[in-house]
Amino acid sequence: MQAQPSGLYAVFGHPVGHSLSPLIHNHGFSQAKWRAFYVSVECAVEELPDKLAAFRLLGGHGLNLTRPLKEAVLPLIGEADDWVERSGAANTLVAAPNGWRAANTDCEALFRRVKPYAGENRAALILGSGGVARASAAVLRAHGFWVAGAAKRPERCDWAEETLRWSDRLESGPWHVVINATPLGQVGETSVGEWPLPGPEGLAIDWVYRPANTGFLQGAKSLGVDTLDGLTLLVDQAALAWPLWFGHEAPLAAMLEAVQPWR
Repeated sequence: MQAQPSGLYAVFGHPVGHSLSPLIHNHGFSQAKWRAFYVSVECAVEELPDKLAAFRLLGGHGLNLTRPLKEAVLPLIGEADDWVERSGAANTLVAAPNGWRAANTDCEALFRRVKPYAGENRAALILGSGGVARASAAVLRAHGFWVAGAAKRPERCDWAEETLRWSDRLESGPWHVVINATPLGQVGETSVGEWPLPGPEGLAIDWVYRPANTGFLQGAKSLGVDTLDGLTLLVDQAALAWPLWFGHEAPLAAMLEAVQPWR
């Protein structure tokens, strides 16, 4: 008889107190009746090597990474999947004999959702310059999009075909896809007065998930534009971690149930 999965899992980030990942995974573990536990770990970039080592010693089998660790973790991994190689960022680690095996389930989740909007001669704008922006750019490029980036630190948008200063984010377009890969609009963060929006048959995507219905997405909906919220992507990427950690499909219905109060 196959042993049930067990052990310790976590999300590392700074800040990380807002994360819904423990709720999502622990609800899934409960539904599956597994003796596995998922916790959040506050971790700054300079603490990552020591905390990863400590987590492994405590029996950690797998973890997720949120900002600002998705790029910082790369020198600390043993092997990486194709999405990590393409994006230069990782959000999921799996314990392996040679250290940590890295994956980017953010990329795979977004890839599946964007596929219906792919086509020739399509342009996309990504707001932000961190790990999520890099992941988003890799996905859009895989679908054939021409990708521009707008950021407060535009020199970090080395993944973009064109870079816009943040103050110029409204000056170009039209865009088929616009992605907010910044924390702007998140609970506890500032927002902006105006957002660049996609054309009428395009797609607006916000990686922010608290709230799920952000000001950016509200603006897109007012124009009749399709939207994809960060809460949907959060559950998607969480579910994609389970086959990597356990070799089991995730209980998607239970995970979606866990986040319903935040809809």
